[in-house]
Amino acid sequence: MILRNQFRFVLEMLKQDGSPLGQVPLACDWEPALECARFGALRRFQLAAIGTDTAAEIRPVWDGKRGQPYVGAIEVALTVPGAGDVVSRVPTTYFKSVAREASAPFVRKGTLRSGEAFDYLVTAFATGATSAERPRARFSIEEVPVPLHLKLSRLSDFEAESVPCGPQDEQDIRVFIPQTVLDEVAALTREAGAVEVASVLIGHNHRDRATGDLFLEVTAQIPARHSLASAVKVTFTPETWTAVTGLINLRRSDEQMIGWFHSHPARHWCNAKCPPEARERCPLQRTFFSADDCDVQRTVFSRANSVALLVTNTDAGLQHAAFAWRNGVIEQRGFHIIQNQNSPHPATAPAEVTAATIGEPEHEKNCPD
Repeated sequence: MILRNQFRFVLEMLKQDGSPLGQVPLACDWEPALECARFGALRRFQLAAIGTDTAAEIRPVWDGKRGQPYVGAIEVALTVPGAGDVVSRVPTTYFKSVAREASAPFVRKGTLRSGEAFDYLVTAFATGATSAERPRARFSIEEVPVPLHLKLSRLSDFEAESVPCGPQDEQDIRVFIPQTVLDEVAALTREAGAVEVASVLIGHNHRDRATGDLFLEVTAQIPARHSLASAVKVTFTPETWTAVTGLINLRRSDEQMIGWFHSHPARHWCNAKCPPEARERCPLQRTFFSADDCDVQRTVFSRANSVALLVTNTDAGLQHAAFAWRNGVIEQRGFHIIQNQNSPHPATAPAEVTAATIGEPEHEKNCPD
């Protein structure tokens, strides 16, 4: 795939009172946005893979209030030969992690305090020439499209046997998780105590016989053995992937790695001496997908159909939340719970989780009390 970009993007950094900090050239990784656009083409045109002759273009959508050169969103336009065009609109929150890194020089100069909140605006300037966002190499690279392994099924059958949980968005593909899997990750969370625990979610990608749209079925979770776990982080190792691959092969069900689960032992993070009312207000007791979690999603589960399941162990009980890619950005999303005869619990939606914080280094915050 060739990515064409005729614009130079710049971050305009501001204090929250609107005073300027400075401008920073934006060197951005467009791959998450491209991956979501590719997946959108698979859904719309009912393809199994995107060929190497597919062209993509990055173009700014000008801010409706400020006007050019301020950017309100980014469009990723894919042209699929013989099929048509797909346009994915990426919000400016796509650059949040880049902006956080760009703030470091201002902290070192003393114009921004460490931990101080700031704002940023995205600007774009035409370069007058098309550039390909791909490094030059002295050797030949052949891009081989990897087809998406799909099962032809009926979405209505899955919906009839499940209940929705969490915020549902029409842009998202349906994700179905058996109650037995939720029971298993809940047990892992409780057994791990003050340490984070993780699993790899495996399952199938389906195409609906009626509409042709895609949906995802989690069939099992494989505990991430050989991972490195602490109170605030879990790290997958090469031995973890070897063990997971071996178990998938033993199951002989043509399952794929489609996501991951991990826990947050929030009840163990708070100061045990804090009174109950203070612990209830503690931000660490709330659901959040941290900057470290985003790094795992970005580097390991970067495909647009990858899902992350988070269980937060709070004083009030376990909270379930799911996260996935939407237009190149990690967002909180809903899922459907499938009733299973082997589960002692009926398929009922857990308590509604409020909007989660995403991409912030929550572990580094001190207990406010």
